[in-house]
Amino acid sequence: MTQLQTVKKAAAFISKKTKNFKPEIALITGSGLANCVPELKNKTVIPYAQIPGFLRSTVAGHSGNLIFGEYKNKKIAVMQGRFHYYEGHPMKDIAIAIRTLWMLGVKTLLVSAAVGSLNLKLKPGSLCVLKDHINFMANNPLIGNYDPAFGPMFCDLTDTYDKDIRKTVLSIAKKNKINALEGVYFAATGPNFETPAEIKAFKILGADVVGMSTVPEVLAARPLGMKICGLSWVTNMGCGISKKPLSHKETLEETKKIEGKFAKILQDLLPKL
Repeated sequence: MTQLQTVKKAAAFISKKTKNFKPEIALITGSGLANCVPELKNKTVIPYAQIPGFLRSTVAGHSGNLIFGEYKNKKIAVMQGRFHYYEGHPMKDIAIAIRTLWMLGVKTLLVSAAVGSLNLKLKPGSLCVLKDHINFMANNPLIGNYDPAFGPMFCDLTDTYDKDIRKTVLSIAKKNKINALEGVYFAATGPNFETPAEIKAFKILGADVVGMSTVPEVLAARPLGMKICGLSWVTNMGCGISKKPLSHKETLEETKKIEGKFAKILQDLLPKL
């Protein structure tokens, strides 16, 4: 089965479950951030395990549900948990969920993630609004599954992260007294945290934050013509900058402190999209 056939099958299954609900906006929640989403009206929850062709999320803090509903007259889809390359999924299969959401009607993608910071102005609890990324995963979800239905094979990545949405997010953050800066996301494969030497190298290359997700999803969304916004929440400073050992447990604990901030951003941002 081609990926186009897989996506069509998944979209048809979801449409039947949601009675042809057509979402405009999709939100991917990062580690521990699922509870920040505003309460949706007329909600439908579909576990990933039920959707034909969908991958399974296996990481703590990723619930594994696709949620549909309405918030202030906006039709929204929420990926409550994502799929990571380090889980062993083929990189090209990470595109399935994004392409399915696009086929259902999504025009705007918000990608959130918990990240480590390389920028001393972005301390834990801060928001990095992505303006660009560096893909150091040595792989790409667009390899090996091209179909003209999914947009151009050779996709331009200039201004991938929508300028207008970035300005809106920064304005909302300022109003809510949340420390937020634009920055560059460095994508590493994980699942190990980076070494101090790697963190130094990434900083020299121009990165502000580092994580193990986001970029594959963005690369899948870009050829589809989606508007993209990357919201990276800092849970720790990078290894070597931080003086204590890093752990996923710490990441989840720190995201608990961020929940209220992220909820405020989403409450104000979603109606403006």
